[in-house]
Amino acid sequence: MRPMHGSVLILLAAAAWSALGCKNANKGSSSAASASAPAIAPEPAQSAHPEGVDLEQTAQDVPILGAKGLYVMVRNRPDMKSAGKLGYLRLGAIVERSPDPVAGTGCKGGWYKLEPQGYACLDADGTLDRDHPILRAANRRPELEKPMPYAYGFVRAVLPLYLRVPTEKEQFESEFQLKEHLEWWESEGKKINAALPLGSNDVFIDSMGVPDDTRRVAKLSTELGDGERFGGKTSDDPIPWWLEGGRKIPNIAKFQVPEYAVFADRARRFSGLTFVGSFPTGPESLHRRFAITEDLRLAPTTKVKPDAGPTFHGVVVDAKRPLPFAWVKSRDAKRYRIDGTNVRAYKQRAEYREIVQLTGKKQFLDKRLYYETDAGKWVRSRDIAIAAAPTEMPKAAKDGEKWIDISIRQQVLTLWEGTTPVYATLVSTGQDMLGDPKTTKSTVLGTFRIESKHVTTHMDSNEGLTRDTGDPEYGKTKRRGQGTFLLQHVPWVQYFKGSYALHATYWHDVFGTARSHGCVNLTPIDAHRIFFWTHPNLPRGWHGVYPAKAEEGTVVYIHE
Repeated sequence: MRPMHGSVLILLAAAAWSALGCKNANKGSSSAASASAPAIAPEPAQSAHPEGVDLEQTAQDVPILGAKGLYVMVRNRPDMKSAGKLGYLRLGAIVERSPDPVAGTGCKGGWYKLEPQGYACLDADGTLDRDHPILRAANRRPELEKPMPYAYGFVRAVLPLYLRVPTEKEQFESEFQLKEHLEWWESEGKKINAALPLGSNDVFIDSMGVPDDTRRVAKLSTELGDGERFGGKTSDDPIPWWLEGGRKIPNIAKFQVPEYAVFADRARRFSGLTFVGSFPTGPESLHRRFAITEDLRLAPTTKVKPDAGPTFHGVVVDAKRPLPFAWVKSRDAKRYRIDGTNVRAYKQRAEYREIVQLTGKKQFLDKRLYYETDAGKWVRSRDIAIAAAPTEMPKAAKDGEKWIDISIRQQVLTLWEGTTPVYATLVSTGQDMLGDPKTTKSTVLGTFRIESKHVTTHMDSNEGLTRDTGDPEYGKTKRRGQGTFLLQHVPWVQYFKGSYALHATYWHDVFGTARSHGCVNLTPIDAHRIFFWTHPNLPRGWHGVYPAKAEEGTVVYIHE
């Protein structure tokens, strides 16, 4: 059967991805990691994103510990049996350490104190060698200052994830109907990949993660070359040193194959992949471009559609834009004039996602609820999503803490510092709204605290956020099977109740409508903003973090 390409595939993929969210399961297990940012004054603000150590700018005498495997766990004590897990490092991460090992138990390679906190065991996934080949190969880390920390793309046709640059013969042996695919690519595919719209990284955000539409980023997505769309520094990056003349480093992906294998696993259609580089090839490899995945495998870019995420984001709440206000969520919303019991619609419609300030007045006429805007006009309740103070405040508000307010009916999230709102946006919660979370695709209600935070984590098609930290005790948890495709490195994941999480959702733009399987979907810009606002803060070079104490996680208050 001929592979699907172009707009047909994209429409099918959009339908599948738009329903993703989380479905509660494994509530008792510990989740993976976390990250955060400033708190209420007088705590210093986390104005700079916590990048890891840069080997090129670090003195040779500074001792380091690097992750040459997928994960290195950080514990609160140098004891393998310690239940106090502070967070973890991800492949390629490099952090400063103590010059010498410290006393500890259960680690043959020795324990090292990390800066600024925690202890790591020097096991098979860690190294003290700053020149280790894997560290050198995996030197592209997530860009923490951007809403989309990697380059992302969706698989349009099943592809092998090559371990080395394949020859023409190897590609025809590994890829079904490759001749037909390459013909399609030459006639249609190049044009589709070149038509990349503006995305999440095209919105300027300041050092605190607050979006600012009045400022411009250095380079827009529409200005990127083919190679840059797949994580390359340019469109003509050379083949990396570790792939020249064959693969010079071992396969570090979880999918293990014999050393002679050409590829390690396949990516199915609709899967989301993450890239840290790309390069073109010559006639010996069919002149195809290959993108480098975060775990150092290769995907032929003719079978991947780049994705930049949506540009939508929330707004600052202040004296210029106080609560209550609303977003117009209907594309055919009207404004109305109310005279007594008479309701008449104005000819000019309200603009989709326009923000209207509300006076607080409302009327129920002809079995319809209307809200008054500050312009003296009225809008129907069904056409708007309202950002307003909840009828009841959680204890965190009275205690002056940061907390997150989420209204299921309104599909609105608001950030609060004590009793002061500071930011609000649209979300997509569980598609069954206020159903029973145990039996339906609904978001759990209640007051919780952030349990863990990830810069990124994987998600499957059944909304199984795979909290895969390499932790031998907890390992990875999934829900309802393996799923049919995988979304690699979903950004800015924050667990607040078992497998329920706040996370970025770059595969749809229907925020303000309940669409998930239970998680709280956020635009990447908003998820990034919230991630570096909540507690605990992400230490430099780490990929994930847990609160040292449960009460240190930021409060998440979810209600009708």
